[in-house]
Amino acid sequence: MLGWVYMPQVIIVSNRLPVSVAKENGKLRFYPSTGGLATGLSSYVNNRKSTWIGWPGVASDELTADDRQAIVTELAKHNCTPVFLSKKQIDDFYNGYSNQVLWPLFHNLRRGEVSTATRKRFWQAYRAVNQKFAEATLNLSERGSHIWVHDYQLMLVPEMIRDARPDVILGFFLHIPWPTAKSLSRLPEYKKLVGGILGADVAGFHTQGYVANFLDSAQAAGFSQTDHSEVVVGERSVRVSDFPMGIDYKKYATATKSRTVQDAVRRYREKYKKRKVIVSVDRLDPSKGLAERLKAYASLLEEYPKLQGKVVFAMIVAPSRMEVPAYKRLDKRLLALVDEINRNYGRPDWQPVDYMNVAQPFEEVTALFQVADVAFITPLKDGMNLAAKEFVASSRRRGGVLILSETAGAAEELQDALLVNPAKPETMVAALHRGLTMRRRELRRRLRRMQQQLSTNTVQEWAKGFVDTLNRPVPGTVSLTRTVKDKLRHQLVNDYRQAEKRLLMLDYDGSLVPFSEDYREANPPQSLLDLLERLSVEADNDVVLISGRSADDLQKWFGQLPLSLVAEHGASYRKADGKAWQTIEKVDTRWKRAIQPIFEKYTELTPGAHIEVKPHSLVWHYRAASPYYASKHAVTIKRLVKPMLKSYGLELLQGNKALEVKNSRIGKGVAAQRWLNHKYDFVLAIGDDATDEDLFSVIPASSAAIKTYSIKVGRGRTLADYRVPSSKEVNSLLRKLH
Repeated sequence: MLGWVYMPQVIIVSNRLPVSVAKENGKLRFYPSTGGLATGLSSYVNNRKSTWIGWPGVASDELTADDRQAIVTELAKHNCTPVFLSKKQIDDFYNGYSNQVLWPLFHNLRRGEVSTATRKRFWQAYRAVNQKFAEATLNLSERGSHIWVHDYQLMLVPEMIRDARPDVILGFFLHIPWPTAKSLSRLPEYKKLVGGILGADVAGFHTQGYVANFLDSAQAAGFSQTDHSEVVVGERSVRVSDFPMGIDYKKYATATKSRTVQDAVRRYREKYKKRKVIVSVDRLDPSKGLAERLKAYASLLEEYPKLQGKVVFAMIVAPSRMEVPAYKRLDKRLLALVDEINRNYGRPDWQPVDYMNVAQPFEEVTALFQVADVAFITPLKDGMNLAAKEFVASSRRRGGVLILSETAGAAEELQDALLVNPAKPETMVAALHRGLTMRRRELRRRLRRMQQQLSTNTVQEWAKGFVDTLNRPVPGTVSLTRTVKDKLRHQLVNDYRQAEKRLLMLDYDGSLVPFSEDYREANPPQSLLDLLERLSVEADNDVVLISGRSADDLQKWFGQLPLSLVAEHGASYRKADGKAWQTIEKVDTRWKRAIQPIFEKYTELTPGAHIEVKPHSLVWHYRAASPYYASKHAVTIKRLVKPMLKSYGLELLQGNKALEVKNSRIGKGVAAQRWLNHKYDFVLAIGDDATDEDLFSVIPASSAAIKTYSIKVGRGRTLADYRVPSSKEVNSLLRKLH
């Protein structure tokens, strides 16, 4: 009989659906929505049990009962479920609170005048619409459903769902920046927004900087947090992490083969003749720095008059949110600036700015990217900015230079772009001149490195990474993990004393001893050595110290004790009755030559960081480093190492303020099987971090024949059945066993 794999129901919840609806001349028209989200999540809604919930794009006031039924029927074919909103709800919830209150605040923009009474009305609509989305989700959810809520319009939805259905797995992802705690605190409802997001099991952001801001905001809102970027909400822990969103790289990289794109490329080359082409592609928005971009271009023409007549700025600005007053004012301002530049600098045979104030199809945008010498993408603030990544993926034969704001989330990944500060116009002018005069060799080198990065960090990988995080550990584990208190401690000690053959598997750092600022100084105290000796000399006990430490460290500290030692998370071991260390699996460590220089470079750039070189792994420790530089460079290391992991068969572990690269076939779970294959009637496993989850996963369930206790030290999601707060309680528990 063939086995089957259980696939949980997946529910995607976002403001808009991947299929939009319009009513034109009394008839309904269905068309695909734009954006990369639908591409990244398509594989998660193909399952017929799954669905995507969102607004279809047309006000319910315009629809008859028959229209609504037709929309429901058609969208069901695409596994979509509509949430119908009235014109007033759209005005107050979307145009009002979402885009006149939240959007400018989260992008550090000057907010328009919104009276207290109007803001309260907007807030009531925001809360009511969020409740409507939550109810639609609850109506379709079932026990164990995986629900992924998206973006700033729906920040209250996770908590609303959690209150009604604690038995689902919830994720939330924000596609825009998260502001500083100080900025956010100006909003009267900020605690409710933070609490709404914390209804999720996993909260995701584009960058580490946004993660840090959110953690600060959670603390300001009264929530505590652990050292593992987790926020404590009652008995739950919410994992907060960065998931930089990618693009459908293959779609853009292969667009050169399209006949439509090739025709468009020829048309643009004829149009712009042999001039240098600067391109920018955005939607109309105050956060995009569009006026600042035009002014910088005008300054370039003024400061470098030889460029006049030899360069053209092709600027696509797609209309957006024209119901919002600030967007209407920006539209008029841009038209005036374009007209001023073209009048001041233009000639009969040359128009300096080719302004396209209309949304362009994929083929046109890709063609422009391919003819561009420079992509000029300088938002004042942006959660990610996928247009920058699309330009890099589209640039093929000639290649082009990317100029990018350091305030865009994409800047953390695209370090080979010319990074500028949009608050300093002179940096944009200098970058434009450099980009237009850059040597072809340097240009191609920069472009090649960025393309390598983006080809591995695609939108599909982004979605998979988030869902994998949401799936780890198994649903329900958090609520089933019990804290070891007096009654449970008494039961554990009693089971231990009645057992005839016992196995104790213990982690070291963070479990038996607290973490040290310098990993090299975490020597075991004499009291711990005495305790381990008393436990291991008992004839009925097998004690195994199973650690990430090197064999040299373990041998030096514990070699004289009659217990078994497992080093480097399972790479090698020494049994209690033997003297020689044995390698569990012989592996090729030539990969160190590629990865160690990366660790060394960022150790030099991060005061307080250290590299630990073990026989089978490399560790970058940053516990003693400045939090700012540690966080910034840890992100960069992950990005640089990621493309190498698959080719060498490696995995990157995020430990407690440490990054470790090791062979993916080595793990504590595999190592533990050498002992678990023997017969025991009592098993105790204790650990504190992600590597110990591998150990917990192989511990058998407790039964009449065998009593098992897996114990997680500290907070955080876990596969362990029980929990204690710190290493101090671990030592106290172990002393009671003797």
